[in-house]
Amino acid sequence: MPLLYLRFYLGSLSFLFAFYLLGHYLLGFPFPTPTTLLHLALGAGAGVGLGALYHRVWPLPPPGLGRVVRLFVLLPPAFMLGIGLLVLLQAQVALPYLVPLLAWLTPDYGKAPSSTP
Repeated sequence: MPLLYLRFYLGSLSFLFAFYLLGHYLLGFPFPTPTTLLHLALGAGAGVGLGALYHRVWPLPPPGLGRVVRLFVLLPPAFMLGIGLLVLLQAQVALPYLVPLLAWLTPDYGKAPSSTP
């Protein structure tokens, strides 16, 4: 199972790196420096780690109101962690949005809750 999280992290990181690189050439964003890429890697790691930890504490329920409640309980700490990383690192990336998004997407790669008879 840790390999699934690692694969998801590396895939997300590849997408983010490509987005920032294409943003430079297509939209005129500043060229992503190694520091910017490190900030993205730290933010993505924090989001995936938080999502994996949260999935252990409160597994993903079946679709319905339980998932909505779980989402609203997860978002404030993830958003504040992203803001904390942004302030701590003085980053110029979207860490307050990146951390909650990856924390929200990560549980789909976790072990499904076992059904007990």
